[in-house]
Amino acid sequence: MFDYLVLMWFFVIFIPLAFACYHAFMALDFSKFFRPNSTWQIKLLTLVLSISLAFLVAFAFAAIVYAIKLIIGSL
Repeated sequence: MFDYLVLMWFFVIFIPLAFACYHAFMALDFSKFFRPNSTWQIKLLTLVLSISLAFLVAFAFAAIVYAIKLIIGSL
């Protein structure tokens, strides 16, 4: 039961954070690092970066919750 609860919170954090990160990365000017007229590459990069960052944050939250459960369970 606890695993399902943590998994639910993982997705509750992951999905909105992925959208927020995508919009935040779109505010950055990646065009300085790419050739002219390479908009789909820039959008793909921001998509991959936003999903990666959101996954890392959500995974860190889940790992912290599991660690707290292990600490409390061993007391």
